[in-house]
Amino acid sequence: MNTSVPAFRQTQRVLDDAFTPDQSTSAHLYISFGAHRIRIGVLDAQRNKFVALEDYEAERPATVEHAIAALQDLSGSNALLQPRQWQQVRVGIKNQQFTLIPETLFDFNARAEYLKLNAVVEPGRELVHHHEHPRLELMNVFTVPAALQAWLAPQFNASPVEFVHQTSALMEGFLHMAERSARPQLYIYVDKNYITLVVLQGLRLEFCNSFYFASAEDFIYYVLFVLQEKKMNPEQDKVLVWGELLLDSELHEILRRYIRHVQFGKKPTGVGFSYRFETLFNHRNFDLYSLHFCD
Repeated sequence: MNTSVPAFRQTQRVLDDAFTPDQSTSAHLYISFGAHRIRIGVLDAQRNKFVALEDYEAERPATVEHAIAALQDLSGSNALLQPRQWQQVRVGIKNQQFTLIPETLFDFNARAEYLKLNAVVEPGRELVHHHEHPRLELMNVFTVPAALQAWLAPQFNASPVEFVHQTSALMEGFLHMAERSARPQLYIYVDKNYITLVVLQGLRLEFCNSFYFASAEDFIYYVLFVLQEKKMNPEQDKVLVWGELLLDSELHEILRRYIRHVQFGKKPTGVGFSYRFETLFNHRNFDLYSLHFCD
């Protein structure tokens, strides 16, 4: 690997004994891509079951360009990333370059204009995409690094390749977990220095946004702000948490200090998991798993 590129260290790997990459034509390849973290998942489409997962994290601060270079480097030795035909390749993009537009107001030709409300798009370096959410009656407009798409397209030219935003995966995954209730429900997904907050009331989206935080105080501020905005009660309403959060972490402690009912989330329903996944925390990798629901 180029020494100027931060090393990406493998932190998780599970593989079902019955799966080999040669079975890719009847499997889905899911990639969660962010500047500091790359995860790869495989779903056996015939059994509707996740059979492989690999997780790579940057050992020091990294950029999107570093992550693309690391992905290219991994493809030289990783059988899952080498050119082969998959039934579906879906890539989840982790960034804050997104905006949600009501379906009735959406105009394909105005996608770049929509993004100007929340983001600064760099022409030539970023490409504008969108993903439809029929049940929520909205469109998620977001950017994909042009260099990432330029590498992935020929790498998997025998497979249908689709890009979605991380928030799209989370919203669809949370919809699968949602209970019909008159009360709004707050779902939290924690990433490295980012928190995504989604509020659903039944099957209706009330709120979705991603925030950068540099401290536990920033972190809890955003949570309490959304609870207040949505007239939820931190003493009574349950809050569900997924992502990179440990039981003995400072973030979990501050959540428990201000919110009475904090509960770690589970793996999504509607899809199976190899017994090998039993070694992983249930609340981790939810955004990767939920790429499966972004049809």
